[in-house]
Amino acid sequence: MLSKFNAARGSIPYRQVAALLFAFLWGCGGGGGGGGGSAGGGPAPLTQPPSTPVAVTAANANQVAATALEPAIGGAEALDVVLGVETTAAQKSSRAVTHTLRAVARDTKKRLSAPRTVVGVVTTEPCAVSGSVTVDDNGTSATVTFNACTEVAGETLSGSASATGIVETASSFAANFALDVTFTETGVAPLRVAGGFSISETCAVVSGIATNDCTGNFTGTSLGAVRGNETWFITNFTIMEAQLGAIITTTANFTVSSSALNGLVTVVTSTPLVTLTTAQHPFTGVVVATGSGGSKVVVTVLNSNPTGNSVQIQVDADGNNAFESTTFVSWSTLDAL
Repeated sequence: MLSKFNAARGSIPYRQVAALLFAFLWGCGGGGGGGGGSAGGGPAPLTQPPSTPVAVTAANANQVAATALEPAIGGAEALDVVLGVETTAAQKSSRAVTHTLRAVARDTKKRLSAPRTVVGVVTTEPCAVSGSVTVDDNGTSATVTFNACTEVAGETLSGSASATGIVETASSFAANFALDVTFTETGVAPLRVAGGFSISETCAVVSGIATNDCTGNFTGTSLGAVRGNETWFITNFTIMEAQLGAIITTTANFTVSSSALNGLVTVVTSTPLVTLTTAQHPFTGVVVATGSGGSKVVVTVLNSNPTGNSVQIQVDADGNNAFESTTFVSWSTLDAL
């Protein structure tokens, strides 16, 4: 029960922005989940794009690659790149979805970790910079409503998230979430994320204080996102993101249906994607996206430079495990799709 957890909370340090925080799932039988609805009413549910597997060909290989990468590392396309050099500001726009989920988990955890004398009373609290958060904690579950909440300058959350099954220690955090939120960062188009997921996160502890070196595992059955004119859903997903110093390692496996792709591919990370915390793209890693009839594209990351031949794309259109074509593209090209 949350009331029990609240009694044990308060000693856990609250990690702020630079750690690229992360997050969650529908609490349905301990691992199931629903897709694109609002956690507390409000916006209309997201419409899932066509979920028929697409045939991967040389003609759509770039779009397939961009779609496969978007849920795990996408989001950088909205920032300007100066002279093709990675910028410190870019780190917040990459991994946009996981950053959104971490922000919700971070802010929810902060409120539920605060000492409480009365459970079952709806309270509204100001956010650190602007806006507010309304917390409805009934002792067994909690709903947090973000009212244009800005805890970290340049980041704003609106919408709501419901949390169940919260377990927290000095070095770990686990919970199930259902949410419908819109996350906005300065210089980046708003991102709406709706659905459910689970988080299980463990952080290294030094002298009794949790550090930013954390490993987060995120699982769920359905999570939708929309930015601009593009909508996509990931289903049956597992995403692992680990930070160690200035290195972030990501492994993501899921199926993704996208309005841009007009169909579905299955994505497997065969070699983890590795990104510097100051970069907006990974500098190594391999992702395989498979469509109908065993057709697939193998995306090999060569470096993180936004321009130049940074990503290799190999196409096996007939599913015979032989590549008919190999091309090289820039991150800027994939980001624009």
